[in-house]
Amino acid sequence: MARVLRYDVERLPPVIRHDLAARGWVEFDEEKEENEQPTWNLWWKSARFTLSQLGSAHYPMQRLNHFPKSGEITKKDTLLRNLRRMRGVHGQVCDILPESFILPGEYVKFCQAFADARDEGRPNLWICKPSELSRGRKIFVFKDIGQLSYDCASVVQKYVDNPMLLSGYKFDLRVYVLVTSFQPLRVYIYRNFLVRFGTEKYDLSDLSNLHSHLTNTSLNKFAPNFDAEKEGIGEGCKWDAARFTEWLAAQGIVMGPIWERIETVVNLTLLSIAPFVPQNQACFELYGFDLLLDHHLKPWLLEVNFSPALQVDGAVDEKVKVPLVHDMFDTLNLSACLPADAAPAAPPKEAKRAKPTARQRLLSDVITSRKHGENAKAFGRRVEFVDKAAGAFDRCFPFNQATEKASQLLLSQAQNERDGATKAVVGEIKKRELAAIQDTRMIMKAVRGGHAAPEQPPAAPSPSTGSPSAPPKGAKRAPTASTPPASSVPSSLAGIQKRLEGNLPSMLPRRASGAGSFARQTHPIPPGVTKPRQRKPVGGGTPPTATTSTPTAGRPRNDALTTTG
Repeated sequence: MARVLRYDVERLPPVIRHDLAARGWVEFDEEKEENEQPTWNLWWKSARFTLSQLGSAHYPMQRLNHFPKSGEITKKDTLLRNLRRMRGVHGQVCDILPESFILPGEYVKFCQAFADARDEGRPNLWICKPSELSRGRKIFVFKDIGQLSYDCASVVQKYVDNPMLLSGYKFDLRVYVLVTSFQPLRVYIYRNFLVRFGTEKYDLSDLSNLHSHLTNTSLNKFAPNFDAEKEGIGEGCKWDAARFTEWLAAQGIVMGPIWERIETVVNLTLLSIAPFVPQNQACFELYGFDLLLDHHLKPWLLEVNFSPALQVDGAVDEKVKVPLVHDMFDTLNLSACLPADAAPAAPPKEAKRAKPTARQRLLSDVITSRKHGENAKAFGRRVEFVDKAAGAFDRCFPFNQATEKASQLLLSQAQNERDGATKAVVGEIKKRELAAIQDTRMIMKAVRGGHAAPEQPPAAPSPSTGSPSAPPKGAKRAPTASTPPASSVPSSLAGIQKRLEGNLPSMLPRRASGAGSFARQTHPIPPGVTKPRQRKPVGGGTPPTATTSTPTAGRPRNDALTTTG
């Protein structure tokens, strides 16, 4: 019996249709009644599912490609709130986002941070991003607070002005992450990531040039020199993981510790919402994590993409996305979930009903939470996961026996047990991160200690003169694609390679290549922000010192990780 694919009309990526057709799947006809055709087995949507659609899926014979409430990390403002909470509880290990503020609610706090950086002489470049838009729309970089203008809910973020460069071009990494369960958390990460470049060389003297500062393919593919042969990069604006890893090796840089730190970013981000996502065994989720490497090789989380683009636009996309979809379905193990000789009863039609009130939605969430709490332990024993790593997917979480055991306790009804389990999981992540940081520092020390002199990123323009400021004394330089050293890997890194051998997968792929509701706002700096107003105490004396609390989700200038918190 053929399995049936249901999807959004004209919104399904062709690569998914082609892969499933090769497996013998047929398509669901939306114009026919459900009782006139076989029941669907996989429903793929680019948008979220309704509660009735989520409740109608019968696992294991039917699967949905989105979890309920999984979008809490794909909006930039809610992502920031979740990671702030994690950092407040678990400390600096969760310092994976640059310093950020939500506008318009935190505008005054942002002004204080802007004034502090200016008064202390620190780099004062910021980037403004709409919370719910994608593909680089309405994003801009600024250094003068008078340039800040927005017409929808936005996040303003400290601009990482010291990125790692490749032949003078800025780049980021698009890493694909597959979540098969949130309770307990099960995560797979795809080794063959995409490297996306800006199509013009990185230049801080021109902040209006988005082709220099943004790496979004949807923006750069329309650049004048997209098809030109660019130094060190070639045509287009994408590489695959294999080519990037080879370039790193030519610079004397081992990818292993960097990959461990990327996995840390992924795990912490997903842990921030795992307790709040209602469990539904029929669901899975494919995320696209965008990360930026700075000149210390530290990965910074830029954003998480809901329904990442799977359209194939060129040879690099074909080498990455076609195997990605194939390996995703193999990892989900759909053949075990969807028996060919059994078909579920057709789910009842959705009844037309009034939109639930806020009180009804809250009550529904409470009932769902209680139900999952009562059945948590039984659920953990009863469910046997059929997913398994396949192709270039590797399991990212749980990554050892301690995290495997602790992830089961996250299902406990007792709050203290859940808190203890989360603390134990973050503790294991912190150990792993500390080791990766030490390895990264050894790599950078070896690279800067006698190999090819890396290129210094262009200095930021001085706010007063507008000319590039001189780099501070002792400033570290960023590795770029300058002349490769004679040896691909320094001998001092042999110990790191030996330790990573067997613990990390090979970075080469195993498979063959085959709008807001308020008006636009432009704010001046509120008076008194730079130096908070102090009231003179009655009777004289020294006025008390004013303190200002500035919540942060990460500070790019500090890459150290403490062992406390």
